[in-house]
Amino acid sequence: MESAITKLVDVFKSYAGKDKQLGTKEFRKLVRAELKNLITCTEDDKAVDDLKHKTDKNNDGKISFEEYFILVTELATKIYKLQ
Repeated sequence: MESAITKLVDVFKSYAGKDKQLGTKEFRKLVRAELKNLITCTEDDKAVDDLKHKTDKNNDGKISFEEYFILVTELATKIYKLQ
């Protein structure tokens, strides 16, 4: 489990900007590269932007690590329920 947690942190850090957050471009890149098999319509900018807006809990236009982790938790929960 430690390696999975480390991987989640590393993925976020590899896409985050200097401010250690994901802007629109970074979020799109992360979703398209890392979540293409879990999220449909990853090539549709509007769909990805809608997901970003939903994920951005404090509405500051950026995705913090905490907001990203909430998204990861929601996706993991969906996978768990499907099995």
